Amino acid sequence: MQRSHFFLTFTAVLALGTSTAWGQPPLSNTTFLEKETPFLRSALVIGEAKQANRVRRAAIIPLGHDYWACFDPDLLRWAAIWRAESGQAPLSYDSMAAICYPDAKAKAEKPPMLRGKVGHETAEIMGVALGENPAADPRTHVLTDGKTRIGPLPVAVGRFHGIALRGSQAVVIYQIGDTSIEESLRADAQGNIQRALRIGAHNQSLRFALGSDRFRTRSSGAVIRGNVVEIATATQPLEYLLFTAAQEPKPALAIPAAAPATPVFPKALTLKNPTARVVAPFALRDFGFPATKRAIRPVDIAFFANGDAILSTLDGDIWKISGLDAAESTWRRIATGLYEPMAVAIDAKQRLFALGRDQITELIDSNGDHHIDLFRCASDAFFQTLHTRDFSTSMAIEADGSFLIAKGGIDKEGGKGFIEQSTHRGAILRISPDGRSITSIAQGLRMPFVGLRQDGAVFASDQQGNEIPSTPIHRILTGKPHLGFSPTNFDKIPRITEPLLYYPYQSNRSAAGFATTSAKAFPELGELFVQVSWNGRLFPILTPKSGQAFSWMLPLQLDFPSLKAATHPQSGRLYVTGIGISGYVPTTPQTMGLASIETATTFPAPVSLEVSQHAIVVQFHRALHADESLTPASLRLFDIQRTRSYGSGHFLWNKKPGEHQFPPKSFALSADRRTLRIEYPLLRRSNVMDLQLNFTSPSQTFPLHLYSRPHHLPPADAQDLQLVLEKSAAALTPGDAITGKAIFTRYACNGCHSLAGEKLTGPPLQDVATRHNTATLRQSILEPAATIAPGYPPSMPSFQGVIPAQDLEHLIAYLLTLKK
Repeated sequence: MQRSHFFLTFTAVLALGTSTAWGQPPLSNTTFLEKETPFLRSALVIGEAKQANRVRRAAIIPLGHDYWACFDPDLLRWAAIWRAESGQAPLSYDSMAAICYPDAKAKAEKPPMLRGKVGHETAEIMGVALGENPAADPRTHVLTDGKTRIGPLPVAVGRFHGIALRGSQAVVIYQIGDTSIEESLRADAQGNIQRALRIGAHNQSLRFALGSDRFRTRSSGAVIRGNVVEIATATQPLEYLLFTAAQEPKPALAIPAAAPATPVFPKALTLKNPTARVVAPFALRDFGFPATKRAIRPVDIAFFANGDAILSTLDGDIWKISGLDAAESTWRRIATGLYEPMAVAIDAKQRLFALGRDQITELIDSNGDHHIDLFRCASDAFFQTLHTRDFSTSMAIEADGSFLIAKGGIDKEGGKGFIEQSTHRGAILRISPDGRSITSIAQGLRMPFVGLRQDGAVFASDQQGNEIPSTPIHRILTGKPHLGFSPTNFDKIPRITEPLLYYPYQSNRSAAGFATTSAKAFPELGELFVQVSWNGRLFPILTPKSGQAFSWMLPLQLDFPSLKAATHPQSGRLYVTGIGISGYVPTTPQTMGLASIETATTFPAPVSLEVSQHAIVVQFHRALHADESLTPASLRLFDIQRTRSYGSGHFLWNKKPGEHQFPPKSFALSADRRTLRIEYPLLRRSNVMDLQLNFTSPSQTFPLHLYSRPHHLPPADAQDLQLVLEKSAAALTPGDAITGKAIFTRYACNGCHSLAGEKLTGPPLQDVATRHNTATLRQSILEPAATIAPGYPPSMPSFQGVIPAQDLEHLIAYLLTLKK
């Protein structure tokens, strides 16, 4: 079927049934799944784990009267039709979004399970076949177990096209061979099911699996044998009706003429936009969110050319916001039901795409009523598993229309019997513009995000964890590099491609998305490629033609955990958004937010960095004014170790715990006041470099941190070590609990450990001194992998060399005060 024919068919499809299809009593609007939801994209497991019927990217559709149906886009089958308990959700709330909605602190440990009484169920085979009964699975791709088939059908066999909303009901659209098919289902109060099909012309008979032998038909050209219906050949599109009632129902389900969708949420909400506050050297506006019954938990933002913003939420909602740059903004929820859409993007043709766990969806408002009614499957070429950490985190669209996506690779946590692994886990994937072909361009990532610089260069961030010793940034070049996370080294590449640079974990705790600033709002900075960190920080990344690749930290701290950012096409302001992730407490005062950033006052931004054996040279984009100064404050150099443990301590050049911290031997500003040269006794090869410069002007003072990986320097030899290492360690003073409490917050210990008994990523500490002595506490900080608390993952990094010895004494003194 040609693409143009598909669009003609797609836009003509109309839902079957009326706006009264919803069952009573309705679901409560205080739960994750709303009563108005026209469909829900999710994973779904039917039955017990050992004999489960698995749908990895389900379309779950309400049929009315507490009946639900699950369509499997991979196998083009109705996997199940069932009745949920009255007023209850049809599945367990085990997706990552649902289990923590709206603000619970929890992590999914298993995929969503069907809840209710199943009346019709089909096996994990194709739901429709040409000329023969559905019996085989023609897919050739398998999980890494070598036997479980995965992914969509081969394109020549069949393809899922999406969901259309007409009235208040959903229509599923797909094709088998070259034949287009549209389907819709409905239930009555007695539990009788109607299944209507509109099938395009076809020169071979079609057979559809029914899931039970209860269906009947009186449609010409349709014959039911057991649990299969055979559709005879046809030279034109025809409609067919299947039903389970003793008599043909009246009114019979039919495809009516085209009509507008019934908006699920037509109300527009108006908010007064905030005024800017100056956080030198930037102007910051912190936006509120509309007062809605359904929580808004933002994860990404994108802009149309006219300035309208698109905000996606973890819970599957899409919001359109007009007037963010004006005095007031108008918020409209234009779609719901998506499967954790962690990314949205708008291409050069002004088409809107959302990336969920299940697919890339093109969101189409066909009649301009601010309500998405066409959910076109732009691509489901990537493999999706039931593993609870199988996230699709981010997306970018290249100049030729190809999609770049990043998929998480954490392999063991979560799953509870569904620890599935595919070769698309922990990878950066490139998908062709038509959505059909896919290529892995990088592997060996734990929890990556992908970024596309304006010159077409591809970058990926990753997050510290097992085998990832600190927060890295990768530039993806040719080939398919293995980037260090061994469970996703599917090609068995023996050599790890080290990152462009590492950030100290305390500076950039969890790297997330990328964005590009605009000279309109950042005249001093211009167009900078920026990495967004979950700890509310932004880091420009530079790869100059000469000198060292480096990053630096904008002198700005957001009040919320940031995930993604996008530039307003008219004002050039950078809009940043994000939420606190379930199971962790962010170090920021707010758990979610939306803010705009622009330059307020001038300051010199670094544009190049050179690191030699005895000096560091930093060049800035402009000359320092006569009343401005830049002074080197500190230089940290240390190594990290890639092991199977979570994260890494900090190590000296002799591999002992610690950091090299050097005062400058001398420093001088060039005659044109654009270049700062700092002399040091010696500089040697290190994994991490953190150079702090203090900027001072009559109106502001702030630090500038520059990060690099000076691995081009020669390694330190014995003579070098003798010059820099102290002859003896400084004497330690007894720990002070008050100081230790401040250190507990400074090192973000409260992000994973509650003091009130709440279960977070790590065990609560409100009575830790009752349970552990000084030696055990010390070991748990420096060697956390030595003893793992029952019921918790081994996810605490070692603080060896990270926390100075004296600070450790203070921290332990504070922990010893935490008793019952």
